[in-house]
Amino acid sequence: MLTLAETSRLLEAVHLATRKLANATDLRVVLRDVLEICVQAVGAEGGTIYIHEPATKRLRFAIVYPEIVAERLERLDIPEDYGVAGEVFQARKALVSNFPRDGQPGRLRIREKTGITVRSMMTLPLAIADMEPIGVVQLVNKRIGNFNESDEAVLDTISDVSTLAILNSRLLSQQTRVASLEGMGRAAHDLANKAGVLLTFIEDFRRNLSGLRDALGKGPTNAEACFHAEMLESSFEDVFAPYSERVYRYARLINDLAAGKKLTPKLRKGALGHTAELAAQYLESMARKAHIKIEYDIQRGTPDFEFDDLYVIRIVENLVGNAIKAAAEMLTDDWLEANAEDPDSYFSTITLRYRYSEGRHTLEIEDQGPGMSPATIRAILSGNADSSWARAGGSGLGTKVVLELSSALGAQVNIQSRLGEGTTFVVEFRDPATAS
Repeated sequence: MLTLAETSRLLEAVHLATRKLANATDLRVVLRDVLEICVQAVGAEGGTIYIHEPATKRLRFAIVYPEIVAERLERLDIPEDYGVAGEVFQARKALVSNFPRDGQPGRLRIREKTGITVRSMMTLPLAIADMEPIGVVQLVNKRIGNFNESDEAVLDTISDVSTLAILNSRLLSQQTRVASLEGMGRAAHDLANKAGVLLTFIEDFRRNLSGLRDALGKGPTNAEACFHAEMLESSFEDVFAPYSERVYRYARLINDLAAGKKLTPKLRKGALGHTAELAAQYLESMARKAHIKIEYDIQRGTPDFEFDDLYVIRIVENLVGNAIKAAAEMLTDDWLEANAEDPDSYFSTITLRYRYSEGRHTLEIEDQGPGMSPATIRAILSGNADSSWARAGGSGLGTKVVLELSSALGAQVNIQSRLGEGTTFVVEFRDPATAS
């Protein structure tokens, strides 16, 4: 039975949680507020929230409070059944732990990194009755006394409110993504209709060009008319016809992605390195505006193989576009001010590489941005990442499109990155014709 003071504390904590979390939409803000409320409600020194990822069966290290500790602490994701957090997640039941002064190796490492000695800990699942937990809250070092049943009762109620807030935030984020996809789908459908009209005229236009050439050949020679006919024919075959088809295919591709349809790449033999280079060149203007230089390291003379050029163009454009955003995150106001009079100055570079070896065609897009944590890399490769770039914004859909297009081509996507050391996206294509 709670005392009057404990009941008052519970009501105050629940009121604060409800007020702060009721209209929260940003998941990171929600997690930060949840943890701060929990820490304050029981008078702890700090804490951690782990979020469960069903696909990987791991508890993702999501947020730490206070922030000064977060900067010093190594952020490690753990298996869903590992340690105290894993035990609580599996049992769906709160657990209070008290530790001797000497501590175990894990707590000694925490003390070395943060200066904090873990004396006691309360761990409870983030869950609502009859539902799978969505994560775990772990609080350390009650300032006065020890963690007790009263603290558990307070946190159990806050957990219900907090879990609802987190689920609500996820739902709103998902709705935003769905709305973005629906908008893309409608725009793509309209564009496909317009491009489709152009395609219906291509054969008629080609026949008329052929008739014009025949007519010019039969009559008196007119050098100027022949020249213009040749230029018209060249522009039609090299630009109008292929680009009309590409616009149509691109619109259909976006429409299929938005509708969740199975992708059916149109395979043609070509030079992957050359196609990737052309795709990146379209973004050079965008890069220059961000004071980023795109450099190319393309192996020449490699074997052609079958791929969908449109898919590769979209993959490269998305990855290079993201690399520009990542590199721009490192751009400082001081640098911008110092180079304001020189529009051709470059703050950073992005490198597009292409290599061929033993049937493997490999594209790499390397940036000098802030890098990624292992958790962010896993989120991207699982298709569950939001945009990370504060300056540029974004929905995170671009990398998901890269994964889907690569998968449709039988390519593998990997990420090499460390925080503070930039990122390299690696897309490896295997030529089926060389498979043993």
